[in-house]
Amino acid sequence: MFGSQSGAYSGDNKQAVGPDPVDQPEYYDGISQKRIIAYVIDFIVCFALGAVGVVIAAIVGVMSFGLLFAPMMALFALIPIVYHTVLIGSSKSATFGMRFVGIRVYRTDGQRPEMTQAFIQSALFFLTVPPTSFFILLVCLFNIRRRCLHDILAGTLVLNIPERD
Repeated sequence: MFGSQSGAYSGDNKQAVGPDPVDQPEYYDGISQKRIIAYVIDFIVCFALGAVGVVIAAIVGVMSFGLLFAPMMALFALIPIVYHTVLIGSSKSATFGMRFVGIRVYRTDGQRPEMTQAFIQSALFFLTVPPTSFFILLVCLFNIRRRCLHDILAGTLVLNIPERD
């Protein structure tokens, strides 16, 4: 997508790192605020999915005389990871919250992330953010491309969707 545009490579080693924020600021305008809004929307969606899951778990739990209640409840921890992985790994490369605010996840070479990469990014997010009380997200304030730690480790970027898409 943006890999062939000027400013897409860092230095002489031609390692893909995404569009240059100085040459192409439109990709980064308001990205931190949009990510926060997208997360709130996605949290609400996951909460609603969890509420439906609780009803299903209660019914299955009663029907199995309580034997399946604990395993069903354990599956609730997977709802946010599955939600983010499937939607980020889809052809839209964005969760519903991200689509609402106009951002998308890309690989550093400009392509959409593969399902494995989407899983790595989602799992790293949910493994690092809660234990650090969201402080780990401050990493994005100290780099010019506004990448969080889970973005850096997964090799992804979150950018504004270009007008032509």
